[in-house]
Amino acid sequence: MSEIGFAVVGLGMGAVRARTIANTNGARLVAVADIREDRAMAVASELSCDATTDYRKLLDRDDIDVVMVMTPSGMHAEVAVDALNAGKHVIVTKPMEVTLERADMMIKAAEANGKLLAVDFEARYYPTMVRIKRAIEEGMFGRLILAEARLKWYRSQEYYSASGWRGTWKYDGGGSLSNQTIHLIDLLLWLVGDVDEVQAAHIGVYAHEIETEDLGIAMLKFKNGAVGMVVGTTTFPQDAYSGIEIHGTDGGVIAHVFVGDVEKWFFRDATLKPPDVQPRVKNVIEDVVSALLHGTKVAVDGKEGRRSLELLTAIYTSALQNRSVKLSEFKS
Repeated sequence: MSEIGFAVVGLGMGAVRARTIANTNGARLVAVADIREDRAMAVASELSCDATTDYRKLLDRDDIDVVMVMTPSGMHAEVAVDALNAGKHVIVTKPMEVTLERADMMIKAAEANGKLLAVDFEARYYPTMVRIKRAIEEGMFGRLILAEARLKWYRSQEYYSASGWRGTWKYDGGGSLSNQTIHLIDLLLWLVGDVDEVQAAHIGVYAHEIETEDLGIAMLKFKNGAVGMVVGTTTFPQDAYSGIEIHGTDGGVIAHVFVGDVEKWFFRDATLKPPDVQPRVKNVIEDVVSALLHGTKVAVDGKEGRRSLELLTAIYTSALQNRSVKLSEFKS
């Protein structure tokens, strides 16, 4: 095999991923699917691939090796399990699903069929995040003390109302924490390690008419003794900030993610410099192509993708039940 055939299901942000596939060496965009025929035909015309309104029609095709699921979060399991059972590898966008039970269905289907299940957390491939990961691994920050994930963005009421699914528990799995801040939650776990306990949390609706939350806050205790904070809101007047801030006894970093391009490093030893390291691949498409052609390991497989959903579930449980929550409650 010298080229991997891809199909994309769901063409909101899926249209962006379809373009990435079309421009990735070793990947070939075979087909796209969306329940809106006009959207499917427009992307197919732009990228010279096939189109359908029924993703099931793609599952018997021998020229499709990977199905990328870009539907609303609460529909990931249905499409992914169908594709895995049909012998396809699968990529799902973040978050993995809206419940741990549905995420576990996907993991079990991948294992039963011997297929790859990858989760698209794009910030894992950012050079800044790779440098931070290496710095922590090399002990450049010393003993970790505090790790924060903060996202302050704006989303209009139209953003929620027009979609029919955003801001709902059934299809979005939450609000500002599940849809936007989940990227940073994943980064915290990857960079700092497992969380032992959500010590306190709050979610609320402050500026929108939605079921879920447009502002969420959580205090965390990591297994390594560090403490943490998650703040995520879509009530800020503009998309102002989203970033990771981590420090320890010997150093720290402030890094913006998605908004702006800020990377500030701080070391007690002024001679130290950030690690000179670059990502192995640029995105999940390259990652999956490398895995299938060369046997490398993807950054986020199903079990790794489940970790952020575990923590998200613990945060919501803590907020809704007004109690501290151990992550051990949610292990598979």
